Formats: sequence, C-alpha cells, structure tokens
Amino acid sequence: MEDATQVNLPPLPKRLLRVFFSPGELFEALRENPVWFWTLLVVGLLVGLSLVLIPVVLWIEFSRSQMIEQGRPVPPGFENFGKVMQIASVGGGVIMTFVMTFLLSAVVTFYFAFLLGDEGRYAQYLSVVAHASIISAVGGIALVPLRIAQGDPSANLSLGTFAFFLSDGYLFRVLRMLDLVALWSYVVMAIGVSKMSDRRSVGSAVGFFLVFAGVFALLFGLIPQ
Repeated sequence: MEDATQVNLPPLPKRLLRVFFSPGELFEALRENPVWFWTLLVVGLLVGLSLVLIPVVLWIEFSRSQMIEQGRPVPPGFENFGKVMQIASVGGGVIMTFVMTFLLSAVVTFYFAFLLGDEGRYAQYLSVVAHASIISAVGGIALVPLRIAQGDPSANLSLGTFAFFLSDGYLFRVLRMLDLVALWSYVVMAIGVSKMSDRRSVGSAVGFFLVFAGVFALLFGLIPQ
C-alpha cells in the first residue's frame, strides 16, 4: 500500500472517469482521502436528470395503465397531474439516492469493520459507495431512450431482460430486480472495499455484494408490480 504522502487525490472529473477505467487506483487515493460529498451530489443530480428527461405524457400513461391493471378507477382530470407525478418522482429518486448511499455504507461498515475486523472506517466506505454509484447514475441517463421506447420509466437492463420467456411471476420479478448496471456498480464497490483494508480480497468483497443484491431482489420480488 502506498504511503499517504505519495497518494494524490485527483480532482472530481478525473475521479468520476477513474471509476470506470481505473477504480483500483482511485480507491487507493480515497483510502487516505475519503471524500464523498461532491461525488454524491453529482450522482443525485444525474439521477434527477434521468427522471426529468422522461416526458410528462409517459408518466401519465404509465400510471394510468398501472391503475387499470390493478382494477382501480382513473380519476377525472388525471392527465393534469403529469407534471406533479414527474416532480414527485424526481424528488423521491434523488432523496432515495442519498438515503440508500448512507444506509449501504453503514451496512458495509458494520459487516466488514465490525464483524470481520477490517481497518476501514465509515467515511472510507461512504466514499467508495458514493463514487461507485456514479455507474448506476450514468446508466440511468443511458437508459432514457429505452424507457421512452418501452413506455416504462422504470425499465432497466437486468437478468429479467433475458428471461422474456417467463410469465410475470415471482421469479421474473426477482430477476428484474437484478439490474446489470447495479451489479457492475457493486463489483466496483467490492474493489473499493478491498482497498480499504490490507486483509480484504476482492473476491470476498464481491461475494458480499452479490449476496446483498440477491437478498434484496428476493425480498422486493415479493411485492407485486
């Protein structure tokens, strides 16, 4: 591990690029300088932008179709609430991005630092999670054309995308929760976690995040969509 005086923290734009092209080198620097605020702010802004780019009419039609499928009546003047639904989705998406980043960082800290005894601190793991989350945020922007084409603001590329032969049941919902971009982000988080402690291997960290993603999918797959 490099000495702290030999590790220079890159500026924010370079850090965001290194998440994709050289995450190991980035997390070496973040171990000694665990910054996260501006990165998380960029992630939140990108998440908000990905939702703003969804046309208002799509929010209206998507919500209307869900009501009809669930047997609920569509209230009069429903089409006038499209902008409200979009604003609520943007606000909720940004807030949940911040909340989930802090919560996941806490879970990672509890498991690796408290249970396994790694040297990592909460600020370091928060820095890792915040930077790796830029992958999902950029992925959300890239998926906007797909979501518009499918008429579904929540459309993603997941294991469920390749299981089109399955009926819309529990297994399909679980596979749909296993977002491929999110899994990529988790692998990068695992690289970061391994850099926060000399005793932690990338493989064991990847195993933790894959189990986390699987449990998350199994639980939320119980909720009918």
